[in-house]
Amino acid sequence: NDFSIDMNANTIFTGASVNKLPILGTLYYLAQKGDIDLDRQITIQPEDIQDYGTGQIRYDQPGTMYSVKTLSRLMMQKSDNTAAYILGRQVIGIPKIQQLITSWGMTQTDMENNKTSNTDIALLMEKIYREKVANKALTLEMLSFLKDGTIEDRIPALLPKETVVYHKTGNGVGFLHDVGIVVGPKTTYYIGMFTSGVPDEAEAVRILATISRIVYDFMK
Repeated sequence: NDFSIDMNANTIFTGASVNKLPILGTLYYLAQKGDIDLDRQITIQPEDIQDYGTGQIRYDQPGTMYSVKTLSRLMMQKSDNTAAYILGRQVIGIPKIQQLITSWGMTQTDMENNKTSNTDIALLMEKIYREKVANKALTLEMLSFLKDGTIEDRIPALLPKETVVYHKTGNGVGFLHDVGIVVGPKTTYYIGMFTSGVPDEAEAVRILATISRIVYDFMK
């Protein structure tokens, strides 16, 4: 019984950290094909450090080593910008990510300029969840990175504690997003919430959490 309710689903937003999802999906798709080794060790160089926003790697000494898999986990769970930079720009390459996600139907996402839409992210999340990006083992690994992130104040905040939520937040000046898949007691569903022109961040967070709970109660 697939159905959807959407408002402005094709509106283009600044993706912020939500656009780390296409990096993750592409990475694991290429890993399954054998084009990328998730256990490959990457040495952090001074020029790799993204000295802004979220993440812990920027506080490391240059020369610190991480596996591609660990960088993937930090990119999602800690929203690490340095990890995203290394994976997106060096391990894969932005043109390759763009080419692949466009072929998947994500025609409203521009990785170079960090733009996306709810329609595109819904398509990607469903594709990941339904094992259409990678095999079961790699899919479970990706999903594990989308649980228990640093920011849990939106989609999961007002849901029952046992509810499993695979999601990714995005933050910037005047906007905050949360997109994810909620595994409810009777049904599993995607919910994506993008905002812009937000004057009061705390109030916006409260509203997004409330919307998430309303949707949960409707879906159960």
